[in-house]
Amino acid sequence: MRFESFRLNIAARAVLLFGLIALAVWSAAHTAWQVTPIVSGIIAVVLLFELVRYVESVNREFAEFLSFVAHDDFATSPPLARKGRVFRELESAYRLLAGKFRNLNLQRAANHQYLEALVEHVSVALICLDAKGEVTLMNREAKALFKTPHLASLNAFNRIDPQLPAAIAELADGSRALMSVKIADEALQLALFATEFELLGERYKLISFQNIRDELEQREIDYSQKLIKVLTHEIMNSVTPIISLTKLIRDRLVDEKTGELVMQNLSGEEQQDLARGLASIQSRGSGLLKFVQAYSVLTNLPRPSITEVDVATLLDRVHALMAPTLADERVVLQVQVAGANLAVRADPQQIEQVLINLLKNAAEALAGREDGRVILRGTRDDHGKVLIQVIDNGPGIEATHLDDIFLPFFTTKRSGSGVGLSVSRQIMALNKGVLTVKTAPGAGCEFTLKFR
Repeated sequence: MRFESFRLNIAARAVLLFGLIALAVWSAAHTAWQVTPIVSGIIAVVLLFELVRYVESVNREFAEFLSFVAHDDFATSPPLARKGRVFRELESAYRLLAGKFRNLNLQRAANHQYLEALVEHVSVALICLDAKGEVTLMNREAKALFKTPHLASLNAFNRIDPQLPAAIAELADGSRALMSVKIADEALQLALFATEFELLGERYKLISFQNIRDELEQREIDYSQKLIKVLTHEIMNSVTPIISLTKLIRDRLVDEKTGELVMQNLSGEEQQDLARGLASIQSRGSGLLKFVQAYSVLTNLPRPSITEVDVATLLDRVHALMAPTLADERVVLQVQVAGANLAVRADPQQIEQVLINLLKNAAEALAGREDGRVILRGTRDDHGKVLIQVIDNGPGIEATHLDDIFLPFFTTKRSGSGVGLSVSRQIMALNKGVLTVKTAPGAGCEFTLKFR
C-alpha cells in the first residue's frame, strides 16, 4: 500500500485495521464461521506491525540523515518530500541545515589549508606539543633544522640532543632560552621561544627554534673589531709616549761612546726635563695599569647568587646609598614603585651595583644643572615582566654615540674608564635580564633593567 501522503498512508492503514478488527468481532459474534475471525485477526496483527514499522521509518530516515551529518556526508538527504506537505517542509529544513554544515566544513577546511600553508612557509622552525608531550605540529623548517621528517613526542628530542627535552619542558609561556646544540656534527646556537594556549579544552605549547649562530658569529666579529680598535688606541696612547720619553732620557743619561751615565754633566734645566719625563712615564704607566685592571674586571665577573629580590626594598636601599652623593651635585633622587609584590629572581648585590653605576652616570650628566632629577622606578610592562628604570632629565645621548655606549672603554667623559655600562650589561646578562636605553638629545635618558 503506497500513497504519496504520509497522512493518507496512516489513514488507509488505520481504516483497514479497524475494518479487519470489526469483521473479526462481527463474524465471531454473529456467525458460526471459525476461519474468518482467525484470518481477520491475523491480518489485523500483521497490519498493526506494518503501521508501526511505517511510522518508525520516518525516525530511521531522520537518524540516518543525522548519521550522514556526523560523518560529514552532506550529499544525501532523507526522501521525505513524497510523504506530504509537512514532510516537504521538514526535508527543506534538512537541506538548509546540510547546506550550512557543508559551508562550515568548507570554510574550516579552507582556514586549515591557509594556516597550514602559512606555518609551512614561515622561515622559523615551529613545533607544537600537547599536554601529554606529543608533537601535534612540525613545519618544514623544523624538519630541515632537526634533519628528521618526524618527531613523535618530547622524548624524541633526545636523539637530536640530550639537553633539548629538559630545556623545552622548562620553557614557560612567553619565556626564552638560548642553548648550544650539535645536530649532525654541526654546532648550532638555538634561540627558543614558547607560547602556551588552550584549544577546545586542551593545552598546547608552541615553540619556535631559530639558529642564530651566524648572527652571533657576526656580532662577535664586529665586537672583536671594535674592541681591538679600542685596545689598540688605548695601548698606543700609553706606549708611544713611554717609548719616546725613555729614549730621550737614555740619550741624556748615557754616553753613546762609553755607555756610562753622565748625570753629573746635566744642567739644571736638563735635570728638570728628565724629572718631567719620568713623571710622564709614571703617569702613562699608571694609566695603562688602570686600563688592564678595568679589562680584568670585564673578564672576571663573578657568577650571580640568584635569590628572590623585593624591588621596593632594593630601590630604598639604593636610594639610601646614593641620595647623599647626588645631593652633593644638587640632583634630586626619587623612588617610584608602581604596584605591589614586585619581585625578581637575581643577585641583589649585582643588581644594586648596576643601579649605582647608572646613578653615577646620571649624576655626572646632570652636574651643574639647577633642576637635576633622577627617578628610580619599579614597574611592569604590558606582558607583566618586572622592570627597574633609571630616568634622568639630563642632556641625553647623541645618536652617533648610542651604538657605542655599551662598548668596553668607550666614554665621552674626560675622567671616565668606559667600563661601567659594559659591566652593567654583562651583569644583567648573567642575571637572565637585559639592559636597554631610550634617549634623545635634550630629552634625558631612560635606562631599563628587564628581567625574564
